[in-house]
This record gives sequence, structure tokens and C-alpha cells, in this order.
Amino acid sequence: MSSTRTERDKKSTAEKKPSTLSPFRYPGGKSRLRATIIDWISNLEFRPTHFVEPFAGGASVGLAVAELGLADHVTLAEIDPDVSAVWDVVLNGQASAFAQRINSFRLNRSTAAQTIACEPPDQLSRAFRCLLLNRISRAGIMAPGAGWLSRGENDHGITSRWYPKTLAARVTSSNALRERITFIQGDGLEVLKQFAKHSRAVAFIDPPYVVNGRGAGGRLYAYHDVDCEKLFKIVRTFAGAMVVTYHRSVVVKRLAARAGLEIHTIKVQTGHTRPKRELIMYKQPTDSSPMPNT
Repeated sequence: MSSTRTERDKKSTAEKKPSTLSPFRYPGGKSRLRATIIDWISNLEFRPTHFVEPFAGGASVGLAVAELGLADHVTLAEIDPDVSAVWDVVLNGQASAFAQRINSFRLNRSTAAQTIACEPPDQLSRAFRCLLLNRISRAGIMAPGAGWLSRGENDHGITSRWYPKTLAARVTSSNALRERITFIQGDGLEVLKQFAKHSRAVAFIDPPYVVNGRGAGGRLYAYHDVDCEKLFKIVRTFAGAMVVTYHRSVVVKRLAARAGLEIHTIKVQTGHTRPKRELIMYKQPTDSSPMPNT
């Protein structure tokens, strides 16, 4: 497969629209930025051998890259064992059973409380409990202390974000991409370092928004402790292309500038539809020579 992209290739890719494949409602999720990131990847001067999303979460971007065939292979990583259980089940052999369980579950406050209170006996049960909690929680927040939906949409309460047929279909559609995707449960920084020397790798970095122990990520995610200094050291030495999103911070801007990132401020909406500004930062490959497919 050619390592460069022609103008025809770019135009053809730009005309494709990805599906909504992630079953998650993710706090701070990047579904609203997905088109911007996909467009950026599509217009790179080379075809990536690897696309890496080291803080996968809802993985909406990584799934879109796999669906559109924008890279030879996609690697997703997530450290949270509950979120990881969902992707492990979807991509590694139990998607059909997962979809069946979603379709057959009869949701009410009693069945939800019973499911969430029980320690899951296996990976499939852990995945189901995680997805259920995500769909019935306010703004999809699963961190300790987060509350469930009260009135929800049209006063449907906790059922207002539980769409069994749609969720099951997303599980099935994501599973169909399994040959293009590798999922790793582990430290995203360590996974990112594995691709640091690949000049034809592309990374999308969307970490929990925490700097020196402060930031919204601390209340949104159970696993929010990311070493910002260490992250940007890896960014600085990463040979491939990269797009990074973060909250606006003097510390982040300083580290990003030192790492050679092109920094932009964008307007986004929170899960509560309040406007806010975030940083989106880009890095081009440091070496234009082709890397072999691995």
C-alpha cells in the first residue's frame, strides 16, 4: 500500500462520513470534534501505518479511523478496568453475547441497582455493568459519587439514554472492525512510547484534563492521574504526527510549545451544553521518510 496520499485519495476520504459506533456517553467525549480530527488525518501527506489512541475512553475517533480505513491499523488503550472490559468484550470474542444481554435487559431502578451493586463474576458481566452505569448516569459520568439521571429526556428518567437495539447494533458494528483494531488495557503513556519512533504513526491524545492534581478530569474519571510533564516529554520525542486536546492552562501551553506543537483555541460545549474553550494542538512528523508496515 502506498505511503503517500494523492489529492484524489484525500477528496475520496473527505467525502466519507463515519458512523456513530461507540456505545458510550462519555464525559468530555470528542464526538463533537471527531469531524475536525478526521479531516486533519485525511489531509496528511502520508497514509498512517498506525493510529494510536492511548486514552481511548469512548474511542469515537479510533473507531471512525478504523471504519473509514484511514490507517493500516488502529491501537486503542485504556487503563480503567471497567471501560476496558467493554472494549475487550466488543473486540475480542464476546460481542454477540454482549449485544444479546443488552437487548434482553429490562431496565428499571430496581434492576439497575441490583446489577450495579453486584461484583461481576466475569468480563462480560463487568462490561455490561459498566455500560449500564454509563448510560444511566448524569452526563455519562461513572466516577465515584456521580448521580443517576433523575428526570432525563422527556421525563423518562434512567431509561431515557438506554436504547437497547441501537446499543446492540453499535456493539455488533464495532466488532465487525476487530481485524483492524488492537485493544490494550494499560497505561496509555507506555503504549504511546511503543510507537514513538514510527514516523508514519498518528496519535490522538485526549487525556483526563488534570494538571498538577487540578482540573475537571478529577471529578469525571476514576483513573484521572496522568503525569502531564511525562506526557509532553513523550510528545516532544514522538516521530509521527499527533493531535492533542486539553483544557486551557498556562502549564499545558508552555509544555506544548516546548514540544513543538501548533496551538489553537476552540469553542466546545460541555455535557451540560455550556460553552467553553479548549486547546487543540497539532504536530507534524519529524521525519518524512516512509516507515515499513509492521
